[in-house]
Amino acid sequence: MLDDIILKYSELISIQHIKFDFTGAARARNYGFKFANGQYLFFPDDDSELYPETLALFIGNVKSTHADVLFGKSVDRKFVDSVGSFSDKSGYLSLKHHDKMFIEFTMFIKTETFSRFLFDESFGPGTFYGAEEGYDLVLRMLHKKVVIFYTPDIKMYHPQKVLSHSDSSDIRRVFSYRCGFAHLCVKHKLYRKYCTRLLQVILYIPYTIVAAPGKTRYYLSELMGLLTGIIVR
Repeated sequence: MLDDIILKYSELISIQHIKFDFTGAARARNYGFKFANGQYLFFPDDDSELYPETLALFIGNVKSTHADVLFGKSVDRKFVDSVGSFSDKSGYLSLKHHDKMFIEFTMFIKTETFSRFLFDESFGPGTFYGAEEGYDLVLRMLHKKVVIFYTPDIKMYHPQKVLSHSDSSDIRRVFSYRCGFAHLCVKHKLYRKYCTRLLQVILYIPYTIVAAPGKTRYYLSELMGLLTGIIVR
């Protein structure tokens, strides 16, 4: 199916379809970067979509903000925030002010800037630490004073991640994601953020046992991920 889509749109734009024999989303992005020849890079998810105005808004905001990196927000078909919640206000990111202001599949980044940092290939889907590759990249760039701007005016579609809290895939996913979160917190010394989430999960598990037993395995898996992510290095 992918080959058919590429063939269809190759008549309109130049497309390189690069194949490889390894796993890991971060590694794949770093590998694909070597073949890029544009001024900016963009790493959409395979289930995300651009709106007709997305690229025009990107160009306009790059010119007005002089940012090296630009983030938008993720929404569903009803334009409700998806894959997390996002700030309603535009602004520049800083080490103290960046929550709800980024998600990697909305990121437009200067090729030169990305070449200096790349994704840490130990993070992300397809690895043991299955998330937070975008957060890690943002923190490393902020430490080096890279200019990063967020605006909710730039929107990309991404379906909501509906959690049953009992499905086996949800339980495996939360373990992998929390391994990534713990790995991030250790790497960047985010001990308060880590301990806050750890305590929340520990306190919530007894409640689920009594009031929502169908969710207990999910939060036990999250707890195991939080612990495993700092134990397994």
